[in-house]
Amino acid sequence: MKKLKDWTTNRMPEYTQASKHDRIAAVADVSGEIIKNAAMKMPVIRRWRLGQPRAGVRFTGKDSELQRYAFQSLTVLEQITGKLQGKSVCEIGPGDFLTSGMALLAAGADSYMAIDRFAGDYNCLEGREWYLGIQAAWPRIYPEIPWPGWLDATRFPEAYPERVRTSAVRIESAKDIGTFDIVCSFQVGEHVSDVEKFARSTAMLLKPGGIAVHRIDFGPHGVWRSYRDPLTFLRIPEPVWQAMGSARGTPNRRRVDEVVAAFRAAGLSVHLTGIERYPQSALDLARLPARFRQMPPESVLTKTVVLMAERAAGREAARE
Repeated sequence: MKKLKDWTTNRMPEYTQASKHDRIAAVADVSGEIIKNAAMKMPVIRRWRLGQPRAGVRFTGKDSELQRYAFQSLTVLEQITGKLQGKSVCEIGPGDFLTSGMALLAAGADSYMAIDRFAGDYNCLEGREWYLGIQAAWPRIYPEIPWPGWLDATRFPEAYPERVRTSAVRIESAKDIGTFDIVCSFQVGEHVSDVEKFARSTAMLLKPGGIAVHRIDFGPHGVWRSYRDPLTFLRIPEPVWQAMGSARGTPNRRRVDEVVAAFRAAGLSVHLTGIERYPQSALDLARLPARFRQMPPESVLTKTVVLMAERAAGREAARE
Protein backbone atom coordinates (compact mmCIF):
# COMPACT_ATOMS: atom_id res chain seq x y z
CA MET A 1 0.00 0.00 0.00
CA LYS A 2 2.96 2.34 0.64
CA LYS A 3 4.01 2.02 -3.01
CA LEU A 4 0.49 2.88 -4.09
CA LYS A 5 0.39 5.90 -1.77
CA ASP A 6 3.78 7.12 -3.02
CA TRP A 7 2.64 6.86 -6.60
CA THR A 8 -0.69 8.64 -6.12
CA THR A 9 0.97 11.63 -4.44
CA ASN A 10 3.51 11.99 -7.25
CA ARG A 11 1.29 14.18 -9.41
CA MET A 12 2.20 16.56 -12.18
CA PRO A 13 2.29 20.29 -11.26
CA GLU A 14 -0.59 21.27 -13.55
CA TYR A 15 -2.87 18.86 -11.72
CA THR A 16 -2.28 20.08 -8.16
CA GLN A 17 -5.71 21.72 -7.86
CA ALA A 18 -7.36 18.37 -8.38
CA SER A 19 -4.65 16.29 -6.67
CA LYS A 20 -6.90 15.11 -3.84
CA HIS A 21 -9.58 14.00 -6.28
CA ASP A 22 -6.98 12.31 -8.49
CA ARG A 23 -5.46 10.43 -5.56
CA ILE A 24 -8.86 9.15 -4.46
CA ALA A 25 -9.72 8.12 -8.03
CA ALA A 26 -6.37 6.37 -8.46
CA VAL A 27 -6.68 4.40 -5.24
CA ALA A 28 -10.23 3.37 -6.15
CA ASP A 29 -9.25 2.34 -9.68
CA VAL A 30 -6.19 0.36 -8.59
CA SER A 31 -8.16 -1.38 -5.84
CA GLY A 32 -10.96 -2.25 -8.24
CA GLU A 33 -8.54 -3.66 -10.81
CA ILE A 34 -6.79 -5.79 -8.17
CA ILE A 35 -10.15 -7.24 -7.10
CA LYS A 36 -11.09 -8.03 -10.71
CA ASN A 37 -7.75 -9.71 -11.31
CA ALA A 38 -8.07 -11.81 -8.15
CA ALA A 39 -11.54 -12.87 -9.25
CA MET A 40 -10.24 -13.97 -12.67
CA LYS A 41 -7.89 -16.38 -10.92
CA MET A 42 -10.89 -18.28 -9.54
CA PRO A 43 -11.65 -21.19 -11.91
CA VAL A 44 -15.43 -20.77 -11.81
CA ILE A 45 -15.32 -17.05 -12.55
CA ARG A 46 -12.62 -17.47 -15.18
CA ARG A 47 -14.62 -20.12 -17.06
CA TRP A 48 -17.70 -17.90 -16.98
CA ARG A 49 -15.83 -14.79 -18.15
CA LEU A 50 -14.04 -16.54 -20.99
CA GLY A 51 -17.40 -17.70 -22.25
CA GLN A 52 -18.64 -14.11 -22.57
CA PRO A 53 -18.05 -11.83 -25.58
CA ARG A 54 -15.07 -9.57 -24.94
CA ALA A 55 -16.17 -6.61 -27.00
CA GLY A 56 -19.88 -7.08 -26.41
CA VAL A 57 -20.69 -5.28 -29.68
CA ARG A 58 -23.82 -6.25 -31.58
CA PHE A 59 -24.12 -5.18 -35.19
CA THR A 60 -26.72 -2.43 -35.60
CA GLY A 61 -26.35 -1.77 -39.32
CA LYS A 62 -24.04 1.25 -39.15
CA ASP A 63 -21.26 1.60 -41.73
CA SER A 64 -19.06 3.07 -38.99
CA GLU A 65 -19.26 -0.26 -37.13
CA LEU A 66 -18.30 -2.17 -40.25
CA GLN A 67 -15.36 0.14 -40.86
CA ARG A 68 -14.07 -0.37 -37.33
CA TYR A 69 -14.71 -4.06 -36.75
CA ALA A 70 -14.62 -5.56 -40.25
CA PHE A 71 -12.84 -3.35 -42.76
CA GLN A 72 -10.00 -1.80 -40.75
CA SER A 73 -7.65 -4.70 -41.41
CA LEU A 74 -8.49 -4.73 -45.11
CA THR A 75 -7.87 -1.00 -45.42
CA VAL A 76 -4.53 -1.13 -43.60
CA LEU A 77 -3.27 -4.25 -45.37
CA GLU A 78 -4.13 -3.01 -48.86
CA GLN A 79 -2.36 0.27 -48.14
CA ILE A 80 0.79 -1.56 -47.06
CA THR A 81 0.88 -4.83 -49.00
CA GLY A 82 -1.22 -3.98 -52.03
CA LYS A 83 -3.90 -6.26 -53.41
CA LEU A 84 -4.60 -9.42 -51.45
CA GLN A 85 -5.42 -11.59 -54.44
CA GLY A 86 -4.19 -15.14 -53.85
CA LYS A 87 -2.48 -14.31 -50.55
CA SER A 88 -2.61 -16.42 -47.41
CA VAL A 89 -3.34 -14.31 -44.32
CA CYS A 90 -2.93 -15.10 -40.63
CA GLU A 91 -4.56 -12.76 -38.11
CA ILE A 92 -3.59 -12.82 -34.45
CA GLY A 93 -6.36 -11.97 -31.99
CA PRO A 94 -9.32 -11.31 -34.31
CA GLY A 95 -11.77 -10.98 -31.43
CA ASP A 96 -15.19 -12.52 -30.92
CA PHE A 97 -16.06 -12.90 -34.61
CA LEU A 98 -14.21 -13.45 -37.90
CA THR A 99 -15.42 -10.19 -39.42
CA SER A 100 -12.03 -9.08 -40.71
CA GLY A 101 -11.33 -12.56 -42.05
CA MET A 102 -14.50 -12.52 -44.10
CA ALA A 103 -13.63 -9.10 -45.52
CA LEU A 104 -10.11 -10.24 -46.44
CA LEU A 105 -11.44 -13.31 -48.24
CA ALA A 106 -14.02 -11.21 -50.06
CA ALA A 107 -11.20 -8.92 -51.21
CA GLY A 108 -9.36 -11.83 -52.80
CA ALA A 109 -7.27 -13.50 -50.10
CA ASP A 110 -6.89 -17.22 -50.80
CA SER A 111 -7.06 -18.34 -47.16
CA TYR A 112 -7.44 -16.98 -43.64
CA MET A 113 -6.07 -18.28 -40.35
CA ALA A 114 -7.17 -16.91 -36.95
CA ILE A 115 -5.03 -17.43 -33.85
CA ASP A 116 -6.69 -16.43 -30.58
CA ARG A 117 -6.23 -18.04 -27.17
CA PHE A 118 -9.73 -16.79 -26.26
CA ALA A 119 -11.43 -18.04 -29.41
CA GLY A 120 -15.13 -17.22 -29.47
CA ASP A 121 -18.09 -19.03 -30.98
CA TYR A 122 -17.55 -17.82 -34.53
CA ASN A 123 -20.78 -19.47 -35.75
CA CYS A 124 -23.11 -17.85 -33.21
CA LEU A 125 -26.13 -15.69 -34.04
CA GLU A 126 -24.33 -12.46 -33.14
CA GLY A 127 -21.51 -13.36 -35.50
CA ARG A 128 -23.96 -14.22 -38.27
CA GLU A 129 -25.47 -10.74 -37.98
CA TRP A 130 -22.06 -9.25 -38.67
CA TYR A 131 -21.34 -11.58 -41.60
CA LEU A 132 -24.69 -10.78 -43.23
CA GLY A 133 -24.06 -7.07 -42.69
CA ILE A 134 -20.67 -7.30 -44.38
CA GLN A 135 -22.05 -9.04 -47.45
CA ALA A 136 -25.01 -6.66 -47.73
CA ALA A 137 -22.84 -3.53 -47.48
CA TRP A 138 -20.00 -4.78 -49.67
CA PRO A 139 -21.29 -3.60 -53.10
CA ARG A 140 -21.81 -0.10 -51.70
CA ILE A 141 -18.50 0.20 -49.84
CA TYR A 142 -16.29 -1.73 -52.30
CA PRO A 143 -18.03 -1.36 -55.68
CA GLU A 144 -14.74 -2.01 -57.48
CA ILE A 145 -14.32 -5.46 -55.90
CA PRO A 146 -16.99 -8.00 -56.89
CA TRP A 147 -18.23 -10.18 -54.03
CA PRO A 148 -16.91 -13.73 -54.68
CA GLY A 149 -19.60 -16.16 -55.78
CA TRP A 150 -18.35 -18.90 -53.49
CA LEU A 151 -18.62 -16.84 -50.27
CA ASP A 152 -22.01 -17.00 -48.51
CA ALA A 153 -22.54 -15.14 -45.23
CA THR A 154 -25.26 -17.56 -44.15
CA ARG A 155 -22.72 -20.40 -44.12
CA PHE A 156 -19.58 -18.56 -42.99
CA PRO A 157 -17.20 -19.73 -41.60
CA GLU A 158 -18.22 -23.36 -41.03
CA ALA A 159 -18.79 -24.17 -44.72
CA TYR A 160 -15.23 -23.24 -45.74
CA PRO A 161 -12.74 -25.37 -43.78
CA GLU A 162 -10.34 -25.35 -46.73
CA ARG A 163 -10.15 -21.56 -46.62
CA VAL A 164 -10.79 -20.68 -42.96
CA ARG A 165 -8.85 -22.18 -40.06
CA THR A 166 -8.68 -21.26 -36.40
CA SER A 167 -6.37 -22.10 -33.53
CA ALA A 168 -7.13 -21.38 -29.85
CA VAL A 169 -3.54 -21.03 -28.62
CA ARG A 170 -1.33 -18.25 -27.27
CA ILE A 171 0.54 -16.61 -30.11
CA GLU A 172 3.68 -16.78 -27.95
CA SER A 173 3.53 -20.60 -28.06
CA ALA A 174 1.97 -21.19 -31.51
CA LYS A 175 3.67 -24.06 -33.36
CA ASP A 176 3.07 -26.21 -36.45
CA ILE A 177 0.40 -23.89 -37.80
CA GLY A 178 2.01 -23.22 -41.17
CA THR A 179 3.45 -20.17 -42.90
CA PHE A 180 1.70 -17.25 -44.54
CA ASP A 181 2.23 -14.40 -46.96
CA ILE A 182 0.81 -11.92 -44.44
CA VAL A 183 0.66 -12.01 -40.64
CA CYS A 184 -1.30 -9.23 -38.97
CA SER A 185 -2.82 -8.04 -35.72
CA PHE A 186 -4.74 -4.97 -34.61
CA GLN A 187 -4.54 -3.72 -31.03
CA VAL A 188 -3.00 -7.03 -29.87
CA GLY A 189 0.74 -6.43 -29.49
CA GLU A 190 0.23 -4.31 -26.38
CA HIS A 191 -1.49 -7.23 -24.65
CA VAL A 192 0.88 -10.14 -25.32
CA SER A 193 2.62 -11.53 -22.25
CA ASP A 194 6.02 -11.87 -23.93
CA VAL A 195 6.96 -9.42 -26.68
CA GLU A 196 10.09 -11.35 -27.64
CA LYS A 197 8.12 -14.58 -28.16
CA PHE A 198 5.46 -12.63 -30.03
CA ALA A 199 8.14 -11.39 -32.43
CA ARG A 200 9.68 -14.85 -32.87
CA SER A 201 6.26 -16.41 -33.49
CA THR A 202 5.55 -13.77 -36.11
CA ALA A 203 8.81 -14.63 -37.86
CA MET A 204 8.01 -18.36 -37.73
CA LEU A 205 4.59 -17.77 -39.29
CA LEU A 206 5.93 -15.73 -42.21
CA LYS A 207 6.88 -17.27 -45.53
CA PRO A 208 10.22 -16.08 -46.93
CA GLY A 209 9.44 -12.70 -48.44
CA GLY A 210 6.30 -12.40 -46.31
CA ILE A 211 5.29 -9.30 -44.38
CA ALA A 212 3.80 -8.76 -40.94
CA VAL A 213 1.61 -5.78 -40.10
CA HIS A 214 0.89 -5.09 -36.42
CA ARG A 215 -1.04 -2.03 -35.31
CA ILE A 216 -0.14 -1.48 -31.65
CA ASP A 217 -1.84 0.86 -29.19
CA PHE A 218 0.70 2.00 -26.59
CA GLY A 219 -1.71 4.35 -24.86
CA PRO A 220 -3.90 3.85 -21.78
CA HIS A 221 -6.63 1.22 -21.69
CA GLY A 222 -9.71 0.77 -19.54
CA VAL A 223 -10.05 3.06 -16.54
CA TRP A 224 -6.75 4.81 -17.34
CA ARG A 225 -8.23 6.46 -20.43
CA SER A 226 -10.15 8.86 -18.16
CA TYR A 227 -7.03 10.42 -16.62
CA ARG A 228 -5.88 13.80 -17.88
CA ASP A 229 -2.29 12.60 -17.97
CA PRO A 230 -2.37 9.78 -20.57
CA LEU A 231 0.82 8.27 -19.13
CA THR A 232 -0.61 7.85 -15.62
CA PHE A 233 -0.72 4.10 -16.13
CA LEU A 234 3.06 4.03 -16.62
CA ARG A 235 3.61 5.48 -13.14
CA ILE A 236 2.15 2.48 -11.35
CA PRO A 237 4.87 0.28 -9.77
CA GLU A 238 5.35 -3.00 -11.62
CA PRO A 239 4.32 -5.26 -8.68
CA VAL A 240 1.07 -3.32 -8.35
CA TRP A 241 0.49 -3.43 -12.11
CA GLN A 242 0.93 -7.20 -12.12
CA ALA A 243 -1.49 -7.55 -9.20
CA MET A 244 -4.03 -5.58 -11.26
CA GLY A 245 -3.85 -7.56 -14.48
CA SER A 246 -1.71 -10.70 -14.51
CA ALA A 247 -4.78 -12.88 -15.19
CA ARG A 248 -6.66 -10.45 -17.41
CA GLY A 249 -4.49 -9.63 -20.42
CA THR A 250 -3.95 -5.99 -19.44
CA PRO A 251 -1.35 -4.00 -21.43
CA ASN A 252 2.25 -5.10 -21.01
CA ARG A 253 3.50 -1.46 -20.99
CA ARG A 254 6.39 -2.30 -23.33
CA ARG A 255 7.33 0.73 -25.39
CA VAL A 256 7.86 0.96 -29.11
CA ASP A 257 11.68 0.82 -29.09
CA GLU A 258 11.53 -2.41 -27.09
CA VAL A 259 9.08 -3.93 -29.56
CA VAL A 260 11.19 -2.91 -32.56
CA ALA A 261 14.30 -4.44 -30.95
CA ALA A 262 12.44 -7.71 -30.35
CA PHE A 263 11.36 -7.99 -33.99
CA ARG A 264 14.83 -7.23 -35.29
CA ALA A 265 16.28 -9.84 -32.95
CA ALA A 266 13.81 -12.31 -34.49
CA GLY A 267 15.49 -11.79 -37.86
CA LEU A 268 12.98 -9.36 -39.38
CA SER A 269 13.53 -5.99 -40.98
CA VAL A 270 11.28 -3.38 -39.38
CA HIS A 271 9.66 -0.17 -40.57
CA LEU A 272 7.22 2.03 -38.65
CA THR A 273 4.35 4.05 -40.09
CA GLY A 274 1.17 5.66 -38.85
CA ILE A 275 3.00 6.99 -35.79
CA GLU A 276 1.01 9.04 -33.27
CA ARG A 277 2.71 10.62 -30.27
CA TYR A 278 1.68 12.63 -27.25
CA PRO A 279 3.22 16.13 -27.18
CA GLN A 280 6.22 16.16 -24.84
CA SER A 281 5.39 19.68 -23.71
CA ALA A 282 2.15 18.45 -22.10
CA LEU A 283 3.78 15.76 -19.96
CA ASP A 284 6.41 15.52 -17.26
CA LEU A 285 8.49 12.47 -18.11
CA ALA A 286 10.71 13.07 -15.09
CA ARG A 287 7.94 11.73 -12.84
CA LEU A 288 7.92 8.32 -14.52
CA PRO A 289 9.76 5.31 -13.01
CA ALA A 290 13.45 5.00 -13.86
CA ARG A 291 12.78 2.26 -16.41
CA PHE A 292 10.83 4.68 -18.62
CA ARG A 293 13.00 7.74 -17.91
CA GLN A 294 15.99 5.87 -19.33
CA MET A 295 14.22 5.32 -22.67
CA PRO A 296 14.23 7.79 -25.57
CA PRO A 297 11.36 10.24 -24.95
CA GLU A 298 9.92 9.54 -28.41
CA SER A 299 9.50 5.89 -27.48
CA VAL A 300 7.69 6.62 -24.23
CA LEU A 301 5.46 9.23 -25.89
CA THR A 302 4.35 6.98 -28.75
CA LYS A 303 0.60 6.45 -28.68
CA THR A 304 -0.05 4.21 -31.69
CA VAL A 305 2.03 2.80 -34.51
CA VAL A 306 1.77 0.39 -37.41
CA LEU A 307 4.80 -1.90 -37.31
CA MET A 308 5.75 -3.57 -40.58
CA ALA A 309 8.17 -6.48 -40.31
CA GLU A 310 9.47 -8.33 -43.33
CA ARG A 311 11.19 -11.68 -43.60
CA ALA A 312 13.69 -11.58 -46.41
CA ALA A 313 13.55 -14.39 -48.95
CA GLY A 314 15.98 -17.13 -47.98
CA ARG A 315 16.45 -15.81 -44.45
CA GLU A 316 15.76 -18.13 -41.52
CA ALA A 317 13.60 -16.93 -38.66
CA ALA A 318 15.35 -16.67 -35.29
CA ARG A 319 14.53 -19.46 -32.86
CA GLU A 320 14.64 -19.75 -29.08
